[in-house]
Amino acid sequence: MRTARTEKEKAIREKMIPELYANRYNQFIGFEILELSSTYSKARIRCEERLENTYGSIHGGALLSFVDVMAGATASMSGYYCTTVSANLNFLLPATGTEYIYCECLKLKTGKHILVFDIRVTDDAGNLLDSGEFSFFASKVPVLEGNLSFEQKKDE
Repeated sequence: MRTARTEKEKAIREKMIPELYANRYNQFIGFEILELSSTYSKARIRCEERLENTYGSIHGGALLSFVDVMAGATASMSGYYCTTVSANLNFLLPATGTEYIYCECLKLKTGKHILVFDIRVTDDAGNLLDSGEFSFFASKVPVLEGNLSFEQKKDE
C-alpha cells in the first residue's frame, strides 16, 4: 500500500481498515485491501465456490457488494462516513477462470455532499469484467470522531 499523503489520511486509513475487516458481512465477502486513499482504492477477492452463482461464475450480487464496500470506503476516506446514493455496475464478462477479482475505484467528482466514483472490476489477466459508476452521500459523522451506532445517530 502506498504511503499516505498526509497525517490525516494516514489516521483515517488506520481507522477505516480495521473497521472494514471487522464487519461480519465484509468478512463473508472476504476482500483484501491493496490501496486505500480518498481518490483511489484497489482491493481483491479470491474466487471461491461460496461466491458463485448457478452457472459457476462469481455471483453479480457478490461483485456488487464487493464494489459497494470498496467505493464506500474510498468515499469515507474523505473524512466523513458515506452512504450509497446510486450504484450502477455493468456486468460485461463472467468472472470465471481467475484466482482473484480486482476492484479499482477512482474518484471522478467531489461536490458539497455527493462523491462520484468510476469503478473497474478485472481478473488476474487484467480483463475488464465489470464497469460502473457509484455515487455517495457524505454524512456529518466524521471518521476520526468515533463510530456512532445506528441507535446513537437516530437519537441525535
